[in-house]
Amino acid sequence: MIITKKSYAFEISPQSVDFNCQITLSSLTDLLLTAAQYNAEENGFGLRKLNNNGLSWVLLRLALEVDYFPLQYETVHIETWIETVGRASTTRNFCIRNREMQVIGYAASTWAMIDHQTRRAQDLFTLDNIGDFASEETVPIDRPFKLNESRGALTDVFSAKYSHIDINRHVNTMRYVEWISNGFSPEHYNLKSVRRFDVNFMSEILFGEEVKIYKTEEAGDTYLFEILHNDKTSCRARLVFRSKE
Repeated sequence: MIITKKSYAFEISPQSVDFNCQITLSSLTDLLLTAAQYNAEENGFGLRKLNNNGLSWVLLRLALEVDYFPLQYETVHIETWIETVGRASTTRNFCIRNREMQVIGYAASTWAMIDHQTRRAQDLFTLDNIGDFASEETVPIDRPFKLNESRGALTDVFSAKYSHIDINRHVNTMRYVEWISNGFSPEHYNLKSVRRFDVNFMSEILFGEEVKIYKTEEAGDTYLFEILHNDKTSCRARLVFRSKE
C-alpha cells in the first residue's frame, strides 16, 4: 500500500531556539529536511538506500512561509508528501502545524539525485516506483522560484570548516541558513520575524574553500543574499520579514 502523505511530530529542543526561545530558521529548516528524510526512507528511496548505490539527494530550492516560530518545548507536526516527479528533479511539499494541529506554515522544495563520484544529476525514474508517490497536491504558497544575482554589501569572508561539511562532503544546508540568519542583529529579531524564506542552491562549497557573503536590502522588509565560493555563486536567498506585534 502506497502512503503519499505522512506527519511527523517533533519537540523543539533548547538547542534549537534563539535568545527569544523561538525556534531558529535553521532549526525549522532542519526539521523539514528530517521529515523529508524519514518519509523517503519509509517509502524506499531514502539516503541509506541511495548511499549504498553511490547516490545521494541534494536540495536545489526551498520556499518557506510561516505565521509564527514556535517556542522551546512546543511540539510541531510536519506533514510531507511528493507533488511531482520528473527525470531531473522532484517536488516535495510540507504543511507545518502547531501542537493544537493548527496550520502555521507551508513549504515547497525541489530535489535532485546525484552520483557521489561524478556529482551529476541522475535519472529519478531509475528509482523503483517513485513516480507512484506523486500526488499532484500543491501548497497555498508561491512555488520556489529562481533568484537573480544580487551582490550588495560584503558582510562576511571566511573559509569552509570541518563543522560545515555533511555526508556529501560539501557544506550542509543548515550552515547556509545560519550564515544568512547571521546577517541581522539580535535587536532586529526582537522587532521582526521571518515571513518568507527562499533559497536556491547552485554549486557546492567544499572544505577549505573561501566563502563570501553579500547582502542587499530592498523595500518591504526584504533582503537578498548571495553566497560565493572562490568567487563562484553557490547560493542565493531571500528573506522577507514582518513586524512583531
